[in-house]
Parts: sequence; structure tokens; C-alpha cells
Amino acid sequence: MHLEAPDFMTPRREVTYRELAEAVQRAAAMFLDRAAGAPSVVAVMLPMFPEGLIATWGAQRVGIAVPLNPFLEIASLVNTLNRTAATVMVTTSQVLAERASDIPAILAAVPTLNEILLVGGEHDTFTAAVEDHRDRRVDVDDDPHRDSMVMPTGGTTGAPKLVRMSQYGQLIIAWNVGALMGCEEETVIGHGMPNFHCGGSIALALRSVVYGQTLLTLTSGGFRSRDVVDSFWDIVQRYGMTSTMTTPTTAFALLHAPSAPNGPTTLTDFNVGGSTVSTALIRGFHQRFGIWLRECWGGTEFHGTITGHPNDDQHPRVGSAGRPLPQSRVRAVLLDDDGRWLRDCGPGEPGELLIGGPTVSEGYLDEELNTQFFVQDVPNGGVWGRTGDLGSIDDDGYVWVSGRSKDLIIRGGHNIDPRDIEEALAAHPAVEMVAAVGRPDRAKGEMPVAYVQLEAGATAESADLLMFCRDSVQEKAAVPAHVTVLDRLPLTPVGKISKPALRTLALRDEVHQVVASCSRAPVDCVIEIDDAGLRRHVTVVVSADGAANVDVESLQDRLSAYEFLSQVQVGKFVSTP
Repeated sequence: MHLEAPDFMTPRREVTYRELAEAVQRAAAMFLDRAAGAPSVVAVMLPMFPEGLIATWGAQRVGIAVPLNPFLEIASLVNTLNRTAATVMVTTSQVLAERASDIPAILAAVPTLNEILLVGGEHDTFTAAVEDHRDRRVDVDDDPHRDSMVMPTGGTTGAPKLVRMSQYGQLIIAWNVGALMGCEEETVIGHGMPNFHCGGSIALALRSVVYGQTLLTLTSGGFRSRDVVDSFWDIVQRYGMTSTMTTPTTAFALLHAPSAPNGPTTLTDFNVGGSTVSTALIRGFHQRFGIWLRECWGGTEFHGTITGHPNDDQHPRVGSAGRPLPQSRVRAVLLDDDGRWLRDCGPGEPGELLIGGPTVSEGYLDEELNTQFFVQDVPNGGVWGRTGDLGSIDDDGYVWVSGRSKDLIIRGGHNIDPRDIEEALAAHPAVEMVAAVGRPDRAKGEMPVAYVQLEAGATAESADLLMFCRDSVQEKAAVPAHVTVLDRLPLTPVGKISKPALRTLALRDEVHQVVASCSRAPVDCVIEIDDAGLRRHVTVVVSADGAANVDVESLQDRLSAYEFLSQVQVGKFVSTP
């Protein structure tokens, strides 16, 4: 069932399993024809329409599906289409219009692309093309281990990593998630995570097909829609929703939604993943609804969910990400500078978390990235992939994720886990959400800084929040240099706090401060940040008029002391190449 605002109480569309199977078969035949003899690669750049799942699964029957974020910027879209050698793209006219592009421009930029099919509107060329293949049957490639999906992982700009995924890996995850989150046919799944993310397309959508459950799609926008969040509990009651999965930020919003009841609901299974979950949120959810938020953990490179807490009416081990699901293995290790195994960590000892087992993907489409993904020399063999997460495993096998290794803030000789800062500030009654990142520093390498979003109607000064944090953080080196209050913290397309965006903001703040220190008067400047290489490249562009007030040589010297590449340009404001 597919819902849309404003009438959430009446499904906009209902698709039976028979209709779904027939549509997937016809789409597969159509995609094979459109490939014109080349390997079929279908890019699916759609909101959460049923056609998105039909196109994704149809594409995988005869080739490769490439699910794309409909908010992807045009340069990144063209880059991805070319890297995957896409033959067909399925999207909407609105998505193209929002990218300030059109069909001829994209076709001209991607030589392998034969056609762009549109969903919805007056010219629904996708539905027409599928219907034209009503009586066509095609032989499918039934090798379960071949590449059947290439899923981007990363942001909406630049060149995201492209993960190679198989039907075998997807089906194992779907089966495991059903065993973890509910395998009964009467299960009603709240589907609010996007289909370009393995949480939406595998853990929720594919799981529903494997077990014959009801998939309730919460509008084309999913949990990005404020209307969905505000009406969520009314939707739960109307459709008897029993299971869902969100990010922690969405769970927090649902806890405080206007329709939130004060007591039990039909919803008995609520999993959260994508980032670490505060113990305060877990306990608050249980106190209000009698539901334990059960943290799960995994990654695109592993086809999705790897650990979790069974829904056995038992108190979850609050703060942990649960135990590995069947066939999956997790270990905390120490690695050398080349990413080779040095030793396993003992129970409770922190290290980098690795995952092994049959759902480890073949890696990335870009082979050069695989040397940093696969870990060599791990005892007892097997394939092991790096998660990029820091954490430990306790005596009972529970996995505790402390944060991303790339999120680690290194202040001089101190390794600072941002979660320590975040949990301290989250305890302040005015704080709704918080994230800590490293801000570049010439002397220390990095300094911790924090960004907070306040509760609606609440007020708090940065200085007061800093004092509150200083009294709560255990390690003196972890006290943030600044606490900045933002109207809204930036979120990723799946609802996680976007730390890359905050790191960029912190970098801009630092560069602006350096410019000010080298200026005799306030100077307008443009700061260009290029993340395409292994190191960030920062260009400061100062206007010819403003340069009279800037010691350009001193500015370049000061910027050169940082761990990023830099240059200073003087003249008119121009975009750097």
C-alpha cells in the first residue's frame, strides 16, 4: 500500500503480489530490449513510488540496477551514469527539472545511455513501455553471486563510492532481518526509509516480499516528510502497523510527534540504525510507548543489517548494536598503517570493527578502493571487510559501536571519541540534537567543536552550553573549543546527522578566522573546498579591492601550516577549477 498526503487514512495505491510479479517480469523484458545488445544497466532515480521497486527488481533480473538518490546533483548524476555505463534511466520530469536539466542534455553527456523513461504525469513513458511488454518472457541470469545491483554510498555531491551487490547477499539480509524484526505474514511494515538505501530496499521492501508481508509505503517522501512524522502514530493505528525501522533522529522526532500516544500501540518492533543511539532516547521511547528501540548495525558494503537485538520481550542491552545475525561474523581488531591485521582485541577492548561472512560484497566498482576495504592476513581465512567503525565486542558477543573511525577527533596526541561530547551535551534539557566534529587547528591538528539544535521554543547560549559540557565531559582534552547553535542540523538523505557537512562548516569557520587574522579591515572572500582528492584543497579567493587590506603572503603562510592543500587567489570572484 502506498500513502500520500493529505489523506493518510485512504491508500493512494494498492499493488498485489501478483501484480508486482507481473510488472517486474515485464520491466525486465523491456530493460533488456532497451539495452540493445549491451549489458543492461538501469539507473533508478525515483521518489518512493511502487515503480521504483518494480524497476529495481526488474533490472536485476536481466542485469544491474543502480538506485540513485533523487536529490543527487547533476554533476554527480552524470558521473555515476558514466561510471556504471547505464543503458536506461528511470526518473520523473520533476526530478529532472529540479536538477535544471533535461533528457537531451543527459543523453548527450552519457554515451551508453539509450533512453530516459519517465514515471507519472502526462507522459508516463515507463508505464507505457512496461505495458508494451505484457506478453514478453525473457531468460534471466540466475547466477545468485553475480553483480545485480550497484549502490552508491556517500553524499549527493562529488563521486560516491559504488558498491557491488549480489542477489545472494540481498536475500540473506532480507531473510535475517525478517527473523530479527518479524517474519509473520500478518506483519505490516512501515516503509519510510528510501529505496536508494539498503535499509529501505532490502531490510524493509525485499524482506516483505520474502515473507509475504504488507509493505506500507509512507508517501513518496518517506520520513523526510514532516507530515508523515506528525501523523505517524495515527497511521500506525489506522493500518495496524507492527514493524518499522528508522534513523535515531527520526525516532527522536516520532517520540515528540503531535500524534504520539501515551501508551502501547500495535507497533511492537522498532529498530534504529545508521548511527549510534543515545541511551536517553531508548529509555524515553520505552517509558512512553512500552517499545524498546532496538539498535541494529551494518553497512552497504555488507548488503545491510549485520547485527541486532531479537524482539523477544527482553530488555535489550542498551547502548549496544546487538549480536551478529546468522552467518555473519564481527571482530574488533588493530590494523597497521597498510590496513593489515595485527591482532584481535580482547573483550571490551576498542578497535576497528570488521565484518566477515557471505554478505560481504565484492567491494567497489573502483578496484583501487578495494585495497583499503578488504583486510589481509586475518587468521583462519575468509573474506573480511572494514566497516570504518570503531567499537568493541563484549564477553557475550554484543557489538558496541563507539563511532566512525573517520569521525575520530585527533587533538594533538589525544584520540577523542565525539560520542563523549555528544552524550554530555544531549543531557542538557534545551538540546534536541547534537554532533561533534574536528575543526582544523594549526597547532593541534584538530580541535573538537560541537553543533547543537535546540528543542522547539527552547533557548540556550553557546557559552552556557560550553560550561555545561565542560562539567560533564570526563576527559579535559575532549572539551569542545566552541559550541555553536544552529537553527537546524544538516541531515543526510536518510535522516542521519551529516557530519561531512558539519566538518565543512567547521573548516570554513577556521579559514574565515585565518583570513580575519591577516586583514586590517573586514574582507569579503570566497572559500572554495574541493573534496575530490585524498586531501582537501582549499582556495581562498579575495577580490582585487579587498586584497588591499589583506597580507596575502602571510595568509598563504598561515594556511600552509594546516593539513590541507591551500592557495590564495587575488582578483575578481571566480570559481576555481
